[in-house]
Amino acid sequence: MCNLKCSTERGFTLLEVMVALVIFATLSLALFSALQHITRTSSALSERTLATWIADNRLNELRTGIRPTDSHPSQERIHFGGREWWLFCTIKPTTFPNLLQVQVAVAAEANLQRARQYSRAQLNALIEVRP
Repeated sequence: MCNLKCSTERGFTLLEVMVALVIFATLSLALFSALQHITRTSSALSERTLATWIADNRLNELRTGIRPTDSHPSQERIHFGGREWWLFCTIKPTTFPNLLQVQVAVAAEANLQRARQYSRAQLNALIEVRP
């Protein structure tokens, strides 16, 4: 049997193991926080992209005459991208007789009142009216 002076066993001390665990836990929390941020940002970007597509589609429908341009402030609930959206469209006359000012806003909120306040995309355009 060997005494303490001639011990040949090697390994980590309890202090070294505890320091390693603290470092690992800190890095794990930082990584988890970064992944949460990436997930939130990705979700918001996806939502904003879909909302912009919806608004752009509505402007194109108005430009091509698929949708009438005589309906003033309108709100509509539509299904797009597997979700429900609120689409708000405001059409106003301009000082030029053949142009209309169009504002399209899209929100992902289920509640109509909140949807009016928190739109994900808003596009403004001038549309030529053909007599």
